[in-house]
Amino acid sequence: MAGLPAGDGACILWTSIVILHLRKPSTVRSAKHAFDLLSARWPVSDGKAYIAALEAWEGVDDRHVSDESARELFLLALKEDPLLGRYGTEGGPKPD
Repeated sequence: MAGLPAGDGACILWTSIVILHLRKPSTVRSAKHAFDLLSARWPVSDGKAYIAALEAWEGVDDRHVSDESARELFLLALKEDPLLGRYGTEGGPKPD
């Protein structure tokens, strides 16, 4: 999970946003926003990808994980939980 130092995760916006289609669309633009969703609004609190995404935020905040790595782990957490519905990305690589 190590990457280039990324700076304060609360301030760095992702070059490719993630759009969640839950009850209403929600756009995730940063590792901080992803962490807020993971910690407060996620339907489950287990799963390898979920835990890795939470740990990635700590790494971004400590400047040991890149924002892009955190984004990729957030996408894996989305794939891991079928309750989350549809999602897409905009402005960068599409999820597999």
